[in-house]
Amino acid sequence: MVVYISLPITGFPLAEAKRKAEAVKVEIASHGHDVITPFDVCPEENMPYSYYMGKDIMALLECDAVYFLHGWEKSKGCLLEYSAARIYGKRTMFEKTQRKDVEKKQDKVEEQSIKR
Repeated sequence: MVVYISLPITGFPLAEAKRKAEAVKVEIASHGHDVITPFDVCPEENMPYSYYMGKDIMALLECDAVYFLHGWEKSKGCLLEYSAARIYGKRTMFEKTQRKDVEKKQDKVEEQSIKR
């Protein structure tokens, strides 16, 4: 299975986000999956936000599943990735620290999407 990792990046130190993405990538890959992070897709720096999101969505659509890391529900980029994953029938998975609340958060995200 090919898994795309979705994590909040904007507003966080870039080095911290890269470290987190790489650690999760190694963990998921150890279970025999191919893993893609936003940093694999867009190694370039100083590009417009739209460039990064466009490349990320393209990569996500080529994957079988999306793994959402803690804080995804507060990130515009992750919410866009979540919407794309749902629309295109991708399997969605969530970091263990959130599993207890994930259904509640999914309902809230879907409810917010409907209201907009």
